[in-house]
Amino acid sequence: MLLGVLFVLSSLGLTFYNSYEEKNAERFSSQVLEKLDMAQVTEGVSSIPDYVVNPGMDMPEKEIDGKYYVGTVSIPALGITLPVMAEWSYENFKISPCVYEGTPYKNDFIVCAHNYRNHFGSLKNLTQGDRVTFKDFDGNVFTYEVLYTEILDNNAVEEMSAGDWDMTLFTCTYGGATRVTVRCVLI
Repeated sequence: MLLGVLFVLSSLGLTFYNSYEEKNAERFSSQVLEKLDMAQVTEGVSSIPDYVVNPGMDMPEKEIDGKYYVGTVSIPALGITLPVMAEWSYENFKISPCVYEGTPYKNDFIVCAHNYRNHFGSLKNLTQGDRVTFKDFDGNVFTYEVLYTEILDNNAVEEMSAGDWDMTLFTCTYGGATRVTVRCVLI
């Protein structure tokens, strides 16, 4: 009986901790978006973007509070706009969506985020035809259309980047056993 009480208390503690982490991530993302001020990015955009001439170039980055960002991702169907960190790490992943690999310049862009409700927690609700937009700090805007959503095993690393997708978004399911994966094409 004592062991059962301990398990219940542990699960309650974990639930409260996850809620605390989710609220911190939401607050942090909002603060970063204010500091990025993406409205100013469109000034001075040339007629031929640099990435067209040099698709292998690195994405421009902005540093905020010691973290590096490459732009924002917007998913109108989910009502979210979030900053995207330049590099994936578990620490970064808990704060904001991150570049998993690739770039929009080479049409192999993969972005991952935690399954917090205010991050990619509702990714599974996207349907074919929904739009996803990425805006970089040079003012380049990439608009994608969702083709389909699939569930991949949590260790399906090669499958995540396999295929000819211009953009892939993914997050873990609750419990972490699988990954909700959204495949998109540039429009």
